[in-house]
Amino acid sequence: MIQFLANRIAFGCVAVLVVSILIFSLTRLVPTSPGLLILGADASNEAIAAFEARYGLDKSLVEQYFIWLNNAVTRWDFGTSYISGQSISQEIAETLPVTLKLIIISMVLCLCIALPLGIVSAFRPGSIADHVARLVAVLGVSTPGFWLGLVLILLFAVNFRVLPPGDLPPLRDGFWPHVQALILPSFCLAIYYTAVISRMTRSAVLEVLNQDYVRTAVAMGLTKTRVRTLYILKNALIPVVSVVAMSCGYMFGWAIVIEQVFNLPGICRALLAAIFARDYGLVQAAVLVITVVFVSLNILADVAYRLLNPRVSW
Repeated sequence: MIQFLANRIAFGCVAVLVVSILIFSLTRLVPTSPGLLILGADASNEAIAAFEARYGLDKSLVEQYFIWLNNAVTRWDFGTSYISGQSISQEIAETLPVTLKLIIISMVLCLCIALPLGIVSAFRPGSIADHVARLVAVLGVSTPGFWLGLVLILLFAVNFRVLPPGDLPPLRDGFWPHVQALILPSFCLAIYYTAVISRMTRSAVLEVLNQDYVRTAVAMGLTKTRVRTLYILKNALIPVVSVVAMSCGYMFGWAIVIEQVFNLPGICRALLAAIFARDYGLVQAAVLVITVVFVSLNILADVAYRLLNPRVSW
């Protein structure tokens, strides 16, 4: 167990290190100085030199990288934003919880719909439930999230006025208003992965249903409930766990669109704004933090996979 976790964590650290090198190098491939981009074409050479000295851009690329990485790992210090002049670490600390809330609520909603839908459609192929699940999957995959968000805002915020159209009030203003603001964006983010996970669950359950040990358990006279829970669902959930972990990571990409549509102050929206504003320090920090979360989710999925399938060696 310890050796397994050590190997997975070591592999994850290597992946994060590679991503950090790539994102740091890519942001430095701009042929002009960031000082010229931020200060404008009319900036003097002295102003650009002062800008580069302030942010450590006058050092070599390798020295800049190791200083940045050391500060990020040891002190959680990603430097100062080129645009706002504020601490990037503070901005990450303020925006990351918003995106994590959105993704967690979306995934819980997704699993509450997708797993029962996939299981029922697998146990009753060709039934009305199976056709409904197929219809939900087709609609979920083919419906653009940004379009669905605009339609839901028009219906529930403009016409019926039962949910807010956007923004995220802080928790100190009340728990229910905070949750209300996350309902529509969470649904828009969950709809695509509901379709994917429901079909994956159906395929996994159908595959397990045709295994010899399931037929043997039925022939031995075990109850239907025991066969379904102990033999079928436990083994069918093994590939679903991997899909769920990957989906949580991919949700960061979709969250860029959802946060923009609903004006949520999340890390993905901050990343998009930093790209347009050429705030390379914030871009580096946001990508690195998202990578760490993605790698951590995959490590947890590997652990869950081993717990569900003891035959996998640590």
